Amino acid sequence: MLEVLPQPPPRMAFSAVVTAVLAIIAVGVASKDIPVSEQQNVLEPGQTIVQTRWWTGKPAIDQELYTIDAMDFVGGHLVPSDLIPSSSLAAEMRAKFASAGLVHVTNTGLTDMNDQRALARIIMGDESEYEGGANPRGRVQELGSVYDIGAPLEASLAYHHEMTYKSHSVETLGFLCKHAVNRGEVGWSFVSDSVQAHDYIMQTPLGKKLREKGLCFVRRMTDASVEVENEAEKGKIYNSWQQSWMSDDPAEAQKAAEAQGLTVEWEEDPKNGRIMKTKYYKSAFEYVPSLDRNLMVTSIADDGEWFDNWPGIMDVPQEERPLEMFFGDDEPFTFEEKQLWTDAYDKFGVPLPWKEGDVAVFDNMLFAHGRPGINLLPGEKRELGVVLGKFYELQENREDKWVEDNQMWASPI
Repeated sequence: MLEVLPQPPPRMAFSAVVTAVLAIIAVGVASKDIPVSEQQNVLEPGQTIVQTRWWTGKPAIDQELYTIDAMDFVGGHLVPSDLIPSSSLAAEMRAKFASAGLVHVTNTGLTDMNDQRALARIIMGDESEYEGGANPRGRVQELGSVYDIGAPLEASLAYHHEMTYKSHSVETLGFLCKHAVNRGEVGWSFVSDSVQAHDYIMQTPLGKKLREKGLCFVRRMTDASVEVENEAEKGKIYNSWQQSWMSDDPAEAQKAAEAQGLTVEWEEDPKNGRIMKTKYYKSAFEYVPSLDRNLMVTSIADDGEWFDNWPGIMDVPQEERPLEMFFGDDEPFTFEEKQLWTDAYDKFGVPLPWKEGDVAVFDNMLFAHGRPGINLLPGEKRELGVVLGKFYELQENREDKWVEDNQMWASPI
């Protein structure tokens, strides 16, 4: 069993005990040596890109709170009666999810991704389409018609909450493992506890700045109607507006984008066709009813740093990359601020080691997710499918729901 950090209260019961419990916990500080608010030297000598570390080497949440080993629970091979909402396995999944906002079922013996999908839907219920998403993601028949990850394996995917750069997101995400790598941490996914990450960042000047100014999200979407023959140029294509908005009609695509609160500009490029540029101004935080408090649900994954390890796009200048992000008054982020923001999620990371047939479901507001880049050896495969939960209309933050400094969770790391 991996050593774990001191634990916060269970997620869904959080609001009932938050004031009393956190006032006691907060006698500690977020660093063994100095308070977070005094930590400004976040860059290493000669550092040129933001460094993501994923976790401290110790899970921020005890694995027993969210893991179900089917080998112990139902003998290691699930049958159709285990995949229905009335099964004992379903009851255990719901209990884990209600407590932690996360459940990981391993050693299922499932080889059909439709069965894995049924297991995930015990928690997730209805699914959503990936409309207006930033990634070039599509449904794949070989993955049981669930979505692919939408990113090359070599790319490092920074911690992020799914689709919080527009007016609606999804309640939950499900990951289904078709193929896994059995080589140490290679191929692992990670989730980060956003309660602890939020309380950490809010003890810094950056957290206060995010609260005061909000964010501006900029996206540049390519034109799928332009044929690209050069392989090097193909690598620079991230997502087209046609795929993102599920329409070949610019007027329909713009209407769909505006319906989600985005402003749209069209740029005519002699080489690349019609480029769709959108802007969206919003809070960096979201009011989460299950916790009855505001929570940070944004990260640098919506900035150009998302592509620092992305083949092809990593060579494109920052100002030309498909994603860019500013403070809400259009002030750019400093390099130091981007690293500090990344560190906040890394300090509270939780690994999800994969085995074939595994299913993980988590609350999209309570957990960010990501993974390091993956370089496979001959004979290795790593493939996950993604299931999107119900659409969730984002409310942004509520001014009466900020947790005060003396009530924040502070973990000694």
